[in-house]
Amino acid sequence: MKSKSTNSTITLNVIPLNLEEEALKCSFYKENHNGQNLVPLTPQEMPKNLSDMYTEPLYTDFSIREDASTTVTVKYKISPRFAKHYLNYRLYNWFQGRARLRKKDFVRNNEFYFIAGEDEKNDIVMFDRFTVRGTYQRLTDGFELTVMYSGTMKVWKKPVYEYPGVSTDLRKVVYKGEVYPYEDLMEKGQADRKEMYPVVNRDVADALNLPAPGWKKINKLKRHTEKIDWFYNEFICDADFRKTFQPSDSGYMAVKEEELSRLPPKAANLLFGGRVVDKNPYEGMKNGGPYQPPAVSHIELFLIVAEDDAKTIGNSLYNMLKKGKGHFPGLNRYARVPVHHSEHHLTYTDMENPLPEIQQHLQQMNLKEGVHYGAVYVSPIHKDNPDPEKHRVYYRVKEELLKHNITSQVIDRNSVTDSSFAYYLPNIAVALLAKLGGVPWTLERKTRKELVIGVGAYSPNRRRKTYLGSAFCFSNNGDFRGFDSFTADNHLMLAGSFQKAIRQFKEENKEVERVVIHYYKKMNREEAAMVKQALKELNMDIPVVILTIHKSKSKDLVLSDRAIGHRLPLSGTWMKSGFNQFLLCNNTRFDETDEKIRSYPFPVKVYFDIAEENKPEEGTKPLLDQYLDDPEWVEELLEQVYQFSRLNWQTVSVKDLPVTVRYPEMVARKFPYFAGDVIPEFGKHNFWFL
Repeated sequence: MKSKSTNSTITLNVIPLNLEEEALKCSFYKENHNGQNLVPLTPQEMPKNLSDMYTEPLYTDFSIREDASTTVTVKYKISPRFAKHYLNYRLYNWFQGRARLRKKDFVRNNEFYFIAGEDEKNDIVMFDRFTVRGTYQRLTDGFELTVMYSGTMKVWKKPVYEYPGVSTDLRKVVYKGEVYPYEDLMEKGQADRKEMYPVVNRDVADALNLPAPGWKKINKLKRHTEKIDWFYNEFICDADFRKTFQPSDSGYMAVKEEELSRLPPKAANLLFGGRVVDKNPYEGMKNGGPYQPPAVSHIELFLIVAEDDAKTIGNSLYNMLKKGKGHFPGLNRYARVPVHHSEHHLTYTDMENPLPEIQQHLQQMNLKEGVHYGAVYVSPIHKDNPDPEKHRVYYRVKEELLKHNITSQVIDRNSVTDSSFAYYLPNIAVALLAKLGGVPWTLERKTRKELVIGVGAYSPNRRRKTYLGSAFCFSNNGDFRGFDSFTADNHLMLAGSFQKAIRQFKEENKEVERVVIHYYKKMNREEAAMVKQALKELNMDIPVVILTIHKSKSKDLVLSDRAIGHRLPLSGTWMKSGFNQFLLCNNTRFDETDEKIRSYPFPVKVYFDIAEENKPEEGTKPLLDQYLDDPEWVEELLEQVYQFSRLNWQTVSVKDLPVTVRYPEMVARKFPYFAGDVIPEFGKHNFWFL
């Protein structure tokens, strides 16, 4: 049942506007007239009385002009998308001269920049960036303003022609108070290069030899709240803004208590060995051990390390894994698994490219039958090394080991000697346990005959195609069933992987109750049609639910608890934020105190959909509407997302995104660098990517 939250002190970063106008009379052009600052509108964004008449975009500046193609009166309630663009146009113009820089992002939201500081030594200006979105009837009955803090931007104070790197490094530039794509501005040919300044990205930073920003743990949720409060006091409270846009006197929208729900606290429970139940993976592993040790009798772990490091770094790591260090008791005791730690390290001499030597050693190894092997590779090359050839070695070693049915854990050689390395040993132990076939912990969840398929993606640097780690299959209690991986444009293989997974699950479970697909983005028409066709070919009359879970989390709509300093709402708090859209607070604040909170994540945004084959009969609600009217159905699926985030065996810390989209992304980060086009079969049923 739906569990109500306590007294609500939760706000959204949304400000209702009390604009009383209900309609606007304005003119439209069929073509964009240069110099008139016209806004393009697609047929879906046009007023309803024009969308049926035009198939190409129309252009407007929301005023009345005698030379226009047509002039009409637009009622906002009938044309909410038009109303949104009208408000954003007005906002963009109001901030001219008030914001130091302005920009429209790729979905035409307003971005405003304000100077946050300067690095005079390196000729850098730093800006705070805010995204300000105008909407209509998204959460209220009228116009609304959503204010987002979008981080910082750095700009080099010298013009582009003084940039010492290659011009292909440049993505964006600042020019006369606005931010533009570099190539778009250059190709126009009229821009004064003297007033064009590079925006700093990673390549530009490398070329300018800028110091790498030091890692600093920060409560980003609190920072976001503080920054938008500054924006509110500076601009929303401005007398002219209040006169022009009529913002609510109440400030940011307080979420009514009846609009908030909370998952049952037991939804965060995890099950460990000895039937130990705990919300904290570290404590659960310490007190109960793994839920299920590897179902093999013999496990051998060996190190792959540079010859010069074997007696120092190699032996030190060997001792830490075998005997422990600090509070870590050693892999065998922590994971409660009789692992044999081989004293014979596999060594290499070439620190620039150890792959050929490792390949040769593996071919000569006498692997014993019935023994499950794991390798700990001490890499001399960091996985983020900018050299493409060196960068690839990191992943090719993993691939080579998979070909020999050996799972692996890669550790950067410099991290072994770091004073804080002991704190990472529990993470390494849990990942190794999962890779060797064990189950560190599982969900305390009622099992039902339901298949959960996760699809995620990642586009690696220097590579054109986006790779999918697709058909990552689980039963609803988190039991891993395997995966496959291919490029994002290969919809045929994706459809085939869906069919294969569902067919196999059906063979093992005669009565399949439901299939749930966790997708990393909103499906386009081609992808949705592919899913429907794949299911139609299986001739299965079962519900197929599609949950879209954005890996970037929700930074446009942010819930903030104003009653507590860190601003983090209670874990499991959720609310409906659109027709089929929900916000879910997934964190480790389980009670009113703030003890033992390690991270402060933004809410997860989840979209619901149904792979419906036929249109509803006349006079009946669409199937999705019927399901969304059932709060228990909604909460059950949100609880599934919440719980699957707790199955991340890469770490003993709770993460905020479910493994159904996170694991595929992990694979997609590594697979493109493999030499083969197919993951070795052993790798399709192993957690080598953790």
